[in-house]
Amino acid sequence: MKKTIIYFVLLLSICSRGFSQDVDIYWGKFNAEDRFARTELIGKRGDYLFGYKLTRNQTSILRYSLSDLQVNGEYPILGKPSKDKPGKMISDDYTFNSIVTLKDFFYISVTKYDRKTKENSLYMQEIDNTGKLAGNLKKVESIDSKSKFNRGTFDLIESDDSTKLLLVDYPPYDKYAGEKFTFTTYDEGLNVLKKSEVELPFKDKYFDLNDITYGKDGNVYMMAKITLDRKEKTKGEAEYYYELISINTAGDGSVLQYEIKLPQKYIDGISFDVDDSKDVICSGFYGNTTGVAKGDISGIFFMRINKTTKQVDATGLKDLDKDFVASLTSARRANKGKGISNDFKINDFIRRSDGGNILVAELAYQYVVTTTTTDSHGGMHTESHTHYVRNNIVAININPDGSIKWYANIPKYQHTVDDGAAYSSYFMATKADKMYFVYNDNADNMDPARIKEGKNSKVMVNASKSTAVLVQLGEDGQFTKTTLFSNKDNKVALMPSSHIMTSQSEVIVPAYNPGFWCCVSFSPAKSKLARFDFK
Repeated sequence: MKKTIIYFVLLLSICSRGFSQDVDIYWGKFNAEDRFARTELIGKRGDYLFGYKLTRNQTSILRYSLSDLQVNGEYPILGKPSKDKPGKMISDDYTFNSIVTLKDFFYISVTKYDRKTKENSLYMQEIDNTGKLAGNLKKVESIDSKSKFNRGTFDLIESDDSTKLLLVDYPPYDKYAGEKFTFTTYDEGLNVLKKSEVELPFKDKYFDLNDITYGKDGNVYMMAKITLDRKEKTKGEAEYYYELISINTAGDGSVLQYEIKLPQKYIDGISFDVDDSKDVICSGFYGNTTGVAKGDISGIFFMRINKTTKQVDATGLKDLDKDFVASLTSARRANKGKGISNDFKINDFIRRSDGGNILVAELAYQYVVTTTTTDSHGGMHTESHTHYVRNNIVAININPDGSIKWYANIPKYQHTVDDGAAYSSYFMATKADKMYFVYNDNADNMDPARIKEGKNSKVMVNASKSTAVLVQLGEDGQFTKTTLFSNKDNKVALMPSSHIMTSQSEVIVPAYNPGFWCCVSFSPAKSKLARFDFK
């Protein structure tokens, strides 16, 4: 439950100028892959880049050379040992939880449920700089569980400077019980610095945690959606509101609560940023509780809240104008006063150097189609397929006083099936006064007419035949779109959602070829990495 915060240096003095493809791309060599493995990148340390691979029987650490992005070490750390992959491993009695990356240490975290004691426990073990296990498995926390299926969970959050680790315990769900959390802070060596137990004045059934972050000031900040009891709701009021909760885990464990409400409106998408200043910034989308736009996103809001006084020092609300709504829906809907889809999700919350902010959202949803057929013998066969839709990118530039400077709609249409949306969505980077977006597109959409008129764009349905494109968004809210390369020619397709940022302007992205088409195998699976350096 981590949010990405990227600092966008806004150079107001720079005049508007033409865009250029200011990016260098370096490709590594092909690496053989297990066809049904899941590989994720972790981060870089020294001259190496690290990742991990999950298969049915093992979790392994992958070590890449940063110079050529080539795998030069694979070390199993969890699962069943095999003859071809021996070495020190954690038993498969444990379940993989996460990989933790601190400034000078890597750790694997695993869980284990004890049926006799009804405890769910979290364990951690160090991973050394080669990618192998070091030291011993250490039990760091346990939760008294109600059952195997309601055992409680753990969340591990690194501090911004990567020198501390926050462990959050979520007890088993009990809709009538009060909301309780345990927060434990560790140093890099997993020594306990502070432990706090906090009980909030909400019942489980009314409390839905939306986001949590470990602030630079040492406090924990939680954004929660609070559902109102039917008896508490008044006419024309949303059935829920949001509450930002600040917990002083480094001190006395005190709790501050900030209500975030908009009269006669409901909040549909919210993000927040907490730095070491006196303010908390919240922003997102809203819809109307009554009227023709009910159920749609009809506007954008912004709040700057003083941490100490809990007063709102600046606020801004702006309804989306008809032209913008029409560009994302239709002129007919816009003229009827309707809004845009509430399937837009906020992915990035960017704090500008002048105190303003930029929200970046994407239209993202999925659904399952189940079909049942009967064969000639009367036998029934049922199939289910998951469809993943990742469409338009919307960027909203908010001034320090809460007013909206501009918003931009970047047309993007991606619809894939049963791939987990691995090749959809986008990754972004910032450099000076520009924002960069890279994603897989239908090759036909590079026709200039289609770029300007997004509704004529074709949908990207086959990643292996797609084209990787670069969109550059300028300080004036205008963008250009250019071709980077053909995924078909490269024989691998970019996986934008699996990228990592090694610096503010450098991104490393995996690309993958499963080696089969229409469920028929033609060649071994393979992958390689690409490094994007934005100039």
